[in-house]
Amino acid sequence: MEVRINHDPSIPLYEWIINEFTLSGRADFADHLRPYLATLIRPNSQVLDLCCGAGVFSFLLEELAAKVTAIDFAPLMLQHAQQDAARRHSAARFILADVLAYDLLPEHFDTVVFLGNSISDFSLDQFTRLGEKVARTLKADGQWAIHYVDGFYPFVAERYPHEGVQQDHPIQITRRFREYLPEQGAYVETYRNEATGEEYNYTSYLYSAPVVRLAVRSYFELAQTHQLSPQSFLDIFVRR
Repeated sequence: MEVRINHDPSIPLYEWIINEFTLSGRADFADHLRPYLATLIRPNSQVLDLCCGAGVFSFLLEELAAKVTAIDFAPLMLQHAQQDAARRHSAARFILADVLAYDLLPEHFDTVVFLGNSISDFSLDQFTRLGEKVARTLKADGQWAIHYVDGFYPFVAERYPHEGVQQDHPIQITRRFREYLPEQGAYVETYRNEATGEEYNYTSYLYSAPVVRLAVRSYFELAQTHQLSPQSFLDIFVRR
């Protein structure tokens, strides 16, 4: 999950969230996705990494011989990505921008990836608009790989706890379910730094496999689907 709560890098709670959900959690998952992504990437193909975060997937794509352009609008995450790129001598191009507003070159990319359940940060209307942008920037028969988590699964199958401790030490971070927003298809959780009293509300949009596939069917055809876990999917779409 890529969390977008507050983009002030001076706030310790935000830094904890970045580390928890965007840095430490993605490395192992990137290795899990490697064999699936390897089948999509041809040497020197142009690949766009949407909502790249700290660049974990960008560097994996580069290892697979892709020429990578990566976009995210969180300065702190791009700072991590650029520092890691310098250390790796990476040629990946990182762009600080809103993916919905940034002008993408028409029919430029062979593959676009949208990984780490970043879809949960987008409303259905925003995701549909993103699909239109991706279709325009892909070459004929270009591919769009989307990883997402069924947002309904924890509530139905696991009886999602409405509150809990996310971390005990060195600072206790708690999470509390705040409200469900039925008209938006989303729910709000409050993360709290118990040492300082700082709180942040995070809105997560709910998706399931049928919703994702229906939202993009005007521009894409589902070519492959991989169920990575009971609630985690990797869908590969081809531009119509």
